[in-house]
Amino acid sequence: MSNTVVRIIKHQESFEVRVSTFFYFDGSPGRRAVNNRMTPEEAEAAARAYAKVQRGDRPPAPKPRG
Repeated sequence: MSNTVVRIIKHQESFEVRVSTFFYFDGSPGRRAVNNRMTPEEAEAAARAYAKVQRGDRPPAPKPRG
């Protein structure tokens, strides 16, 4: 189960669109059966998979040399 929140943030000379997606979990098996949420491990895996898709499955940018 996930929920998406979209915010528009005004800056001095621009607008930022920030999209947040939440993956809900519950660590209690009894409550999880009632509220239909994922385990913490399932929620983390779903969040990682979603992030991978959002990044376009690109490798991370190289760190600048310093």
